[in-house]
Amino acid sequence: MVRYLTYEDTIRLDLRMKDLVPVLEEVYRRVGEGQAATHHRVHLVHPPVTEGAPAGRPWTRDLRILPAMVPGVGAACRLGATSRGLGSGVLMAYWDFETLQLRAIISDALVHSACSATPNGVLAKHLARPDAAVLGVLGSGKIARWAAEAVWSQRPIRTIKVYSPTPAHRAAFCDYVGGRVDAEMVDCASSDEVVAGSDVVVMACNTREPVLNGELIAPGCTVISHASEELDHASLRRAHCIVGTSADEVAHYSPPWQALTEMIARGELPPDAGSLEIADIILGRQPGRTSDDEIIVCLTPGSGMNHVAVGYVVYQRALALGIGTDLPT
Repeated sequence: MVRYLTYEDTIRLDLRMKDLVPVLEEVYRRVGEGQAATHHRVHLVHPPVTEGAPAGRPWTRDLRILPAMVPGVGAACRLGATSRGLGSGVLMAYWDFETLQLRAIISDALVHSACSATPNGVLAKHLARPDAAVLGVLGSGKIARWAAEAVWSQRPIRTIKVYSPTPAHRAAFCDYVGGRVDAEMVDCASSDEVVAGSDVVVMACNTREPVLNGELIAPGCTVISHASEELDHASLRRAHCIVGTSADEVAHYSPPWQALTEMIARGELPPDAGSLEIADIILGRQPGRTSDDEIIVCLTPGSGMNHVAVGYVVYQRALALGIGTDLPT
């Protein structure tokens, strides 16, 4: 039987980042040890792009496929499609690793945001200062909400600041996140107010241009970027190191990580900038944070690894709680 989970079912699961983050950390560990099979996203766009991965997203429709297979956790593939201005359709398929029998088909409307945000917890655990107490969030949508909870679950965050252009969205963010975490919520009037004095800054924005002023980043801050166009040159220029969740995803991301690509092309950064992976730090092959005043920039593109980890938790929790509908095969 295959367990089918609707959007309403995924809400009833009451997923929490404290449960998701450790599973993804273990997935990264197994990927780093060479046990797992992953592949950067397959990204088809229309109208077709004939040269490279251009900035500006000059397409109106796209199809995204993100697969991964991890021993002891499972196999998963996220299927997403968007027609700009008309809507989108997404789902996740989850398989048992040993038998590769299809175990679940999961509505991705809620789960996608959790998948995108879970890496924030792993990155914060291994790269943010142990005493990090102030989290700044640029963006107020679903991914931003989950990202705030992910960081809070791994560090002693006492204050969460948020900025996005629409006041009602910021208020909704504060209400939602404030109901899930034990921290003071601060609605800020500008991105500069969020960045100044924050120990961790998370960006999760629907943007085509940088959203922060890297010159305002405090010493010792950990900066986490989800989208390829939201990061500025100053943040990368001031970074002690740049850490990605997947070097393969960063290299093949479309559109490319704009500031990173431009600075490599100009010789301001080495050609391998962005190739250091969080798995190397988890496994002790590379140092992470080596002092309290280092600025560390993290790149977290979507990856099938995220979907395996979250798919595993979703499926196990659905079985335990009796949520979802069994479909005949």
